[in-house]
Amino acid sequence: MNADLESTLLSTSLTSSISTHQHLKNMSEQFSCSEDIVSRFAMSLSMKNGTVNSEWQPQPLSGGLTVLKGKVIKGKTLFKSELPLFLVMLALAEPEAEAHHVRELFRLHWERGVEMMAEGMGNLDWLEYLSNQFCSVK
Repeated sequence: MNADLESTLLSTSLTSSISTHQHLKNMSEQFSCSEDIVSRFAMSLSMKNGTVNSEWQPQPLSGGLTVLKGKVIKGKTLFKSELPLFLVMLALAEPEAEAHHVRELFRLHWERGVEMMAEGMGNLDWLEYLSNQFCSVK
């Protein structure tokens, strides 16, 4: 891994939309865990589902907002010590990605994954939902 890329990603911050932040807040409360843990699951889920269009946008929420701005998360908080793993997952999901797009691709996968989780859970327990997403044979 390029040391400059690693340093850049760990020292950067990603900022989400207001709707992504609201979904994160809701799921964090529902799951009784931190928003960064939900974020790692969400980003992994999105990358598991392949390429994200650079024009992708989260769906706006209507009503029920308790946050006023997007979520800001530091790279070192999001990736922890697993940055090499996330870079491998990104390379598999985005084989044509160029190094200067990596940060934006992580943000897009983060937001898309949060939205996928918020829309897809239905009445499932969150552990059951994640188990179905990551452990099922397809």
